Amino acid sequence: MRKQKIGVMICTAQRPRMVSECVRSILAQNVSEDQSVEICVVENDSQQLSRETIENLNAEGGFPVLYYQEPVRGIPKARNKTLEVAVERGYDWIALIDDDEVADPHWLSELLRVAQVHSADVVSGPVRRRYEAPPPKWWKHLNPAAETEGAELSEAPTNNTLLSRKLFAKDGLNLRFHDALTFGFEDIDYFQRAHDLGCRIVWAPMAGVEEEIPASRMEPERLIQRVMTSAAAHSYATKLRRGTGSAVMKFGGKAIRRIIGGALICLFTGVARIAGAGSFESAYYKGRVRLARGLGNLRGLFQMLPSYYDTVDGN
Repeated sequence: MRKQKIGVMICTAQRPRMVSECVRSILAQNVSEDQSVEICVVENDSQQLSRETIENLNAEGGFPVLYYQEPVRGIPKARNKTLEVAVERGYDWIALIDDDEVADPHWLSELLRVAQVHSADVVSGPVRRRYEAPPPKWWKHLNPAAETEGAELSEAPTNNTLLSRKLFAKDGLNLRFHDALTFGFEDIDYFQRAHDLGCRIVWAPMAGVEEEIPASRMEPERLIQRVMTSAAAHSYATKLRRGTGSAVMKFGGKAIRRIIGGALICLFTGVARIAGAGSFESAYYKGRVRLARGLGNLRGLFQMLPSYYDTVDGN
């Protein structure tokens, strides 16, 4: 009987320590004897900064650890390289995990179990976050979804997700990440399109990973830049999929309201902060966040794309 072929796909850029820890957590996975696992690392950089690290990990034994390079920078470029590798290697399933995450020991087997039990094409699991520095009080914490096993989803990220060859194979849907979404949302867009084409996406609450959040990502200006980038990506993805008219209808008025509301909050609370009223700190930054969302929506509509991911946090 032919073994199921599974590829664990990791995109990385300028973070050899983090990707090493990620790969080691995959090497510690326990899987069934009827499953064959390979780990594929795609370095999205013109330099091969992680190649030696990956080759050393491969020499240690266990699952094969394969190194690939995508020299053209851009998240969707790297993601599409993983899909090309998956087709080339003939994988039945691929599991996606970020280079700044480590997987629980039962992570992969749990994703595969849930896929089988619930006849799913895509399985997504929770991400716990470990902060090097605490987030500001005004920042909204991201918590894993409180869904039961097998709960149906309409989208998924790529930071902890299993997908069937049905999505990426040439004799399947042959789906690829949108090359234009170089500043985020490419994963949500991908799985939304898969869902629209009839793919079943379900939740696996016990298939957990832990993400390391460097202190630099918790700095106020970096957080606000992230908000703007996310908002721009959302409106731009809508424009690409549904046309300019639909995107303007959905985000135009919302962007203006956010800009006006955020600017007014910043104006009044900013004056209070200058006067020494520390209690207005959180309100001021919440206004900044609202303003950033509105500006981001407009930037996405006009294709004035932010550059949040040009800076690499971590190492």
